[in-house]
Amino acid sequence: MSELLEVEDLDAFYGESQVLFGVDLTVGDNDVVGVFGRNGMGKTTLLDSIVNRIDRKTGTVRFRGEDVTDWPPHDIVRERLAYVPEDREIYPALSVHENLELAVPASVSDDVRDERIGEVFEQFERLGERRDQRGGTLSGGEQQMLAIGRALVSDPDLLLLDEPTEGLAPAIVDDVVDIVEELAAGDRSVLVVEQNIKRMLPIIDRGYLIETGRIVAEGDAEYLSDDDLHEEYLTV
Repeated sequence: MSELLEVEDLDAFYGESQVLFGVDLTVGDNDVVGVFGRNGMGKTTLLDSIVNRIDRKTGTVRFRGEDVTDWPPHDIVRERLAYVPEDREIYPALSVHENLELAVPASVSDDVRDERIGEVFEQFERLGERRDQRGGTLSGGEQQMLAIGRALVSDPDLLLLDEPTEGLAPAIVDDVVDIVEELAAGDRSVLVVEQNIKRMLPIIDRGYLIETGRIVAEGDAEYLSDDDLHEEYLTV
């Protein structure tokens, strides 16, 4: 399997504080990979480091074999890598449709733009019903759908998802997990970081456990379903 994303010996820092220590991780083509751990263990920092939204890092990040370690975030995104951060980063004063329009690359034609937005409305019917509603008035689950939709209209080869079920009501968690499962069944690669490992295990190909900034275990879904691992690295 060819590697779409390769992270090698990654250290990451906020100011003088080191958060990641020698992290190695790969995501292949059409691969769905999970990174699991308690809050504060470095999951978000890992994604921020991949797209270079970090104070300082050492190590190597390659995307499609190209060293993007020091690239600006906007250049990395242009390479068809999309990031849905935990705080979603939608535009609250703009409508759902306007949020999606702004996320479509300027290089595509009007017809392609409309087609991509239409596909998002087909996949997320609730967003279609609220296309003229301001993003800031949506529910938490709807904002998460909009954030994922904004990523999808860029037509990424790799989608990074940061805690997509965090803070959502159980029924909405089901909806979001269904969305991630649909993405996993398609032709995109997905790297998802989550605390809720039991909801994500059925849809990943393999995953990693992270503890205090270090990868402490990796394997397929069956291996990561071990209760002893959960007790040691995931139970609060």
